[in-house]
Amino acid sequence: MSLRIVVCVKYVPDATGDRHFADDLTLDREDVDGLLSELDEYAVEQALQIADAADDAEITVVTVGPEDAKD
Repeated sequence: MSLRIVVCVKYVPDATGDRHFADDLTLDREDVDGLLSELDEYAVEQALQIADAADDAEITVVTVGPEDAKD
């Protein structure tokens, strides 16, 4: 039986980019680039290290977000 690892990640707006706000003062995400949360990068890296140490491992990364979160 293989080791299965699931990592849940969050797609967040780039904090270093320009921010634009809609009329209701919420962030207009159409004009902001998104990226993987820095903390979630650590989780993915840890999963990769665990998988490398195992004989047979499978990693699945899941997220909920806009279409470009797949990238």
